[in-house]
Amino acid sequence: MNRKTLCGVLLVSGTVLLTLGMLGDRALSDAMGGMLVGAGSGLLAMGGSRFWSLRYDAKHPQQARQSEIEQRDERNVAIRRRAQAAAGEALQWAVMAAAWISVGLGAPLWLTLTAVGVFVAKSVLELALMVRYQREM
Repeated sequence: MNRKTLCGVLLVSGTVLLTLGMLGDRALSDAMGGMLVGAGSGLLAMGGSRFWSLRYDAKHPQQARQSEIEQRDERNVAIRRRAQAAAGEALQWAVMAAAWISVGLGAPLWLTLTAVGVFVAKSVLELALMVRYQREM
């Protein structure tokens, strides 16, 4: 499936879901209608964004080629990966802070345990990926 076809599929499916969510108020619960509207809006925005991006690249091929070269450059890849690692670390500690806050506010136990579970899952995944990458390198 080429990129333009994928954009069309995203636009059409987003429009269908958005329409179902907005017009199906009697047949659907409020939660289901809200989920359909949210998913439809997201797909519609993603398809439209990708369509306009492809159109811009078609009109400016030299700039698109330069952008692709910069995106695959080793230095830029290393910078992007370092930023993603730092963001993951910050998010991990933010989840733990949310768990502590939920304990302090007397939130339900499932909420606190979910936050702790996310923290532990991220830590285990990090360790597993470190072992994998050490074997590969």
